[in-house]
Amino acid sequence: MNRIIHSLAFKVTAIFLFVITVLVFIAGIIGIAVFYHYDYYVTSVENVKKEVFENITREYANSVYYRYFFSGIYEYNNPTDALPVPSSNFLFTLKNQEGEIIFSNYSGEDYKFSWIFEFNEAVYTAYSEENTYETYTMECYVKNPLDTDDYYFVMDRLVDFTYKMKYSIIVISILAMAASIILFIVLMCSAGRRKGIEGVMPNGIDKIPFDLLLGIIVIFFVFEALIFEEMRYFDIIGYIISLSIFAIVDILLLLLICMSFATRYKLGGWWRNTVIYRILSFFGRIFKKTADLIKYFFRNRSLVTRAILILTGIMILEFAGLCISYDQEGLLVFLWIIEKLLLGSVIILVAISLQKLKLGGQKIAMGDLNYKVDTRYMFWDFKDHGENLNRINEGMARAVEERLRSERFKTELITNVSHDIKTPLTSIINYVDLIKKENIENEKLKEYISVLDRQSARLKKLTEDLVEASKASTGNLPVNLAPTEIGVLFTQAAGEYEERIKNSGLELILNKPTEEIYIMADGRLLWRVFDNLLNNICKYAQPGTRVYLDLEKINGQAVITFRNISRYALNIPSDELLERFVRGDRSRNTEGSGLGLSIAKSLTELQNGSLELYIDGDLFKVILRFNVIDMAVPMAAF
Repeated sequence: MNRIIHSLAFKVTAIFLFVITVLVFIAGIIGIAVFYHYDYYVTSVENVKKEVFENITREYANSVYYRYFFSGIYEYNNPTDALPVPSSNFLFTLKNQEGEIIFSNYSGEDYKFSWIFEFNEAVYTAYSEENTYETYTMECYVKNPLDTDDYYFVMDRLVDFTYKMKYSIIVISILAMAASIILFIVLMCSAGRRKGIEGVMPNGIDKIPFDLLLGIIVIFFVFEALIFEEMRYFDIIGYIISLSIFAIVDILLLLLICMSFATRYKLGGWWRNTVIYRILSFFGRIFKKTADLIKYFFRNRSLVTRAILILTGIMILEFAGLCISYDQEGLLVFLWIIEKLLLGSVIILVAISLQKLKLGGQKIAMGDLNYKVDTRYMFWDFKDHGENLNRINEGMARAVEERLRSERFKTELITNVSHDIKTPLTSIINYVDLIKKENIENEKLKEYISVLDRQSARLKKLTEDLVEASKASTGNLPVNLAPTEIGVLFTQAAGEYEERIKNSGLELILNKPTEEIYIMADGRLLWRVFDNLLNNICKYAQPGTRVYLDLEKINGQAVITFRNISRYALNIPSDELLERFVRGDRSRNTEGSGLGLSIAKSLTELQNGSLELYIDGDLFKVILRFNVIDMAVPMAAF
């Protein structure tokens, strides 16, 4: 199919058919308009003929009247000679104001239609001695039957024919329009294509700048319109022939423009082959170089210097505008409006840029490392600052990602190592237990076994803490939240450690309300939190001091506070102390893995609570917060 439509013979045939169908369509539209004007679709053929013949008769009457008075009554020996064309079907009688016949070719013949026309214009009427204008009347008749081959005869046959075609011409026009559209689409598809050649091949016309080609054709159309103005003096046949020739040429030219545009469009970047684009590109390059030079100058100046230069330039322009329009108020107002519009636009852009930078700084400060500052419409230092924020954001995101990767690696390492240690450690503990049951008399050996038993138990506790810390930090521990009366659990934990606290030389002071306080918690995990914190107090509290354990209900929260005086100097930040493997006893004189507080914090967060650590000198304070629940509300609400 492509080979056929790309061939030259097919294109020539399609162009020929396109011109024919367009001409038929135009002729059909003109015909329909004429039919509508003469009421073809609402009246009879006789009424149409009457209107057509009336127009012809009026032209004949005007011709006779004007020729009679311009040339004089004695110019024509025969009244028929006064007609523009010979006709025996047009009969008339010209009468003066008194009703006297002064010029006639009517002698009582039968007529089909008749009309009476009056002529009273001064330029064509006789001037009387009484200084008045006479009115002339002309009685006009159309002979019946028409026996001369004149304009009446032709129009009579033409009206009969066209009246029969009044509906057919609509169908023909629609078919011609459809055929024209199909042929136009086919020609547009074949534009730039040649038989046997792949791709689009432009011809010589396609290489002419498109706007120049369009301008040439527009000039031709203007020249054509001037010719049409002179053609109004041609006879009807010559006018129709000339009009048809010009219509064919116009259709071909418009088709040429469309096919050339289709070829350029297929090649891509059709606008580049235009004179306007080349001119704009030339000035655009000059403007770009100027802008780059100004940008280079401004980039090498401080922001304050740029602001001073800009304000100075604005003042110079304002002064120049005042000098130019000091006596022209309208121009002065116009320049003032233009200046304010431009200046206001720049100020708005600066304000928007500052707002974006402010929002970007807030987002980054709040930890949104994926936020990007939109720098598309920023300029100068604002754009640079926005890009710097984005780079800081990217750097922080990379650092956080690296830290998270390191934490994940550390957690996986701890879990794997702890699991590998657990199996041999269990064997050691079991064999130590078996040795202890033997009857050993050597006291030195008993001491060694005791140390081995104590250290293996310590190592077991460390591995358990490591596994628990890993699970707690990654959220892999099962959590069974249930309504829990925290006062009871709090009192039980304090009772469990009361004797141990006393043996450590500490005084326990417990404060709790009498009312019951319920929270959603996992009793097993919450007990482990209390156990770690109280164990931490027993290890690191200063002997001879008091330990305060408080339970309060504040603003809908259960607040549990552990306070004690540290035995060792706490010269470490509280947030660092909550990290894993960090101990307040930096000399490591006491037993401990540095995991207790980290585990307590992770377990608390798993239960939707919070753990806060405060250090003030030697005062060590831990605060737990949980949301209080109302036991009067059904459990389904939770």
